[in-house]
Amino acid sequence: MVRQDKADKVKQLEELFSSANALVLAEYRGLTVTQQTKLRRELKNAGATFNVVKMSLAKRAAENIGYESILEHFSGPTGVAVIESDPVEAAKVLKQFSKDNDSFIVKGGLMESEPLTLDQINILASIETRDVLLAKIAGGFNAPLTKMAVGLKAVLNKSGYAFKALLDVKEANPEISSEAIESDSSSEDSTIILPLRLNLILIFCLFTFLSIFSVTSS
Repeated sequence: MVRQDKADKVKQLEELFSSANALVLAEYRGLTVTQQTKLRRELKNAGATFNVVKMSLAKRAAENIGYESILEHFSGPTGVAVIESDPVEAAKVLKQFSKDNDSFIVKGGLMESEPLTLDQINILASIETRDVLLAKIAGGFNAPLTKMAVGLKAVLNKSGYAFKALLDVKEANPEISSEAIESDSSSEDSTIILPLRLNLILIFCLFTFLSIFSVTSS
């Protein structure tokens, strides 16, 4: 690859990485073409793509846009899952695929410019998706109003609600394991689900208020 071609490819990768809601790096050594095709199809359905690129170029692109925290993962046959939609849905796909295929090893990633460890990616995979949470809004009106703590801007962001969930878990349980999160994620009072549901209720109330205000003003 000539120098200009390399520079163009690095630029393309910079744009691809910086526009993503999240990135997850994984080793794909030993995967068959059929397995890779299955992974790409499932990730596409989750709003993500799996990109196999030259490591030196991908590493340079990540470094150029300030993603130093993931540089250590650019070694060996590594692919980059570029998540453009809900990070939770893509994390679920990656975790399940890793369980089903020993040759696929999730290394780590990045979301909201913050590094993601393997445990954090597993936590993401255990969180309910935005669509599920939205469906539960009506059932969350019995939550104490005093617990409706901000997060409006984050929840409106495609990846913000998932990022806030990680922060909630980390602050409440610094030593919590991904296994513990998974075992408790179905609970109605889960540490993860409660803050998210409350934020969604806040959004619902805000939009309801704005709708009423708009009608009365017209």
